Amino acid sequence: MWALLVPAVHTPRSATRRMVSANQLKQIGLALHNYHDTYGTLPPAYVADDRGEPLYSWRVLLLPFIEEKKLYDQFHLDEPWSSDHNRKLLDKMPGIYKSPFPADSAEAKGKTPYRAVVDMHAERSVLRPTKGRHFGEVTDGLSNSVLVIDDPTRRVEWTKPEDIDPLYLLALTPIGDNDMHGIHVLMGDGSYQFIGEQNRSELIGMIYCDDDRK
Repeated sequence: MWALLVPAVHTPRSATRRMVSANQLKQIGLALHNYHDTYGTLPPAYVADDRGEPLYSWRVLLLPFIEEKKLYDQFHLDEPWSSDHNRKLLDKMPGIYKSPFPADSAEAKGKTPYRAVVDMHAERSVLRPTKGRHFGEVTDGLSNSVLVIDDPTRRVEWTKPEDIDPLYLLALTPIGDNDMHGIHVLMGDGSYQFIGEQNRSELIGMIYCDDDRK
């Protein structure tokens, strides 16, 4: 019986880490809004070369908006994230992208739990490949549309153009199988919500940027 109850218990340390995660998400949300204010659109989910091949993530594009302009200037922006030069910058991941939840050091090195929800096919997510979206296009409302999730169990190299597909997000089983007992989601208006197993059905209404959910 005790073993069944343990996963549901949130220790003070776990609660603190959840708060840190939420604060970092809010900082990412602020950076996304500042990017929009500067360029008139959100960043694309990734930048592609002339052949359409992905180069690097939106997280790189946000660097000047999280006080990391010097790091941004070190990137060879015409090269992929995995080039000899750019790969050396993985170890310089900004603190805002680091998970507050522990993980094996080798597994977590240079990896982030903060991934955008990106529809690679219909491009109905708020962040979409190669082309930024204006807030005015989010007809379902910014407060109803998810931008980024924090799932400390599933991390990716922070410069890599890899995020999470909406259908995969909905299929996460179990969604609370991590130290946070769920995931944080950053909404388009900069707010955040906690999604656990009990309210995971709410994700259905969050993952697309328009009100046509057919």
